[in-house]
Amino acid sequence: MMARKMRDTTQWTIMDALNWTADYFRKNGIPTPRLDAEVLLSEVLSVDRITLYTHFDQPLTEEERARYRALIKRRIGGEPVSYIRGKKEFWSLTFHVDRRVLIPRPETETVVEVVKKRLEEKGPASPRALADMGCGSGALALAISTFVNARAYLVDIDPGALAVSAINCRRNAENGSFFLVCADLFSAFRPDRIFDLIVSNPPYVRRGDLAGLPAGIRDFEPVRALDGGDDGLKVLRRLIEACPAYLSSGGLFATEIAPDQDEAVIALMNRTGAFHDICLDRDLSGHPRVVSAWRN
Repeated sequence: MMARKMRDTTQWTIMDALNWTADYFRKNGIPTPRLDAEVLLSEVLSVDRITLYTHFDQPLTEEERARYRALIKRRIGGEPVSYIRGKKEFWSLTFHVDRRVLIPRPETETVVEVVKKRLEEKGPASPRALADMGCGSGALALAISTFVNARAYLVDIDPGALAVSAINCRRNAENGSFFLVCADLFSAFRPDRIFDLIVSNPPYVRRGDLAGLPAGIRDFEPVRALDGGDDGLKVLRRLIEACPAYLSSGGLFATEIAPDQDEAVIALMNRTGAFHDICLDRDLSGHPRVVSAWRN
């Protein structure tokens, strides 16, 4: 019905297309119907969203309408807008994303904010080497590299994820040197405390909770990057236990967590006896989101 209506109308303006699509999305349960309609049409026309309204009476060509219909069909099928566009903004940078990696989320920017704050509190010394464990799109390492000039090691067990990181390094790497490492956490490195900063956004969803995730996440984003095992701590536990052997004295460790994992993660860090000044930071929604600490 959608495609027939759009073809039968002799002339569709930008506003016609936006209004119809937003209504169609709303009727089909899309959570942000107007926003998604705007973002997808902006993508088709290669303009920003403001331009849609300053040129609201501009007619769409048949080619533009056909491209828009194709994107609408993908969104109705549940595919996240970021995968449809092939990009996502994070920390004022634009990252390529596809189904090989998780879509960077606003709450993950809390990791970057915490690292920046804690490094500033410590003083002028800058990390010489940082590691982003389970780097995915490379968002954490590249965002941190906007204010830290260091050798950055982007580590992921999935070659597909590293291929996406490589694209983003080429697009966004302005400071430092970047090395892509295909490995299971620290398995490619010697335990000689070579990093001054280790960050991670590891898989932390409990396996039993995967089926209850929103469809856009459950059906499209890589399960391997979400599945934290039975208790959600399978990867976090290994990361925290191994971290002290690879983090220099005075180095900083920061990891994203699920909102209900703060006590368990802090307990794991205390158990190592290797950290001090362990801090919990909350995201903009007030949820526990980042645990960080200095290496003894």
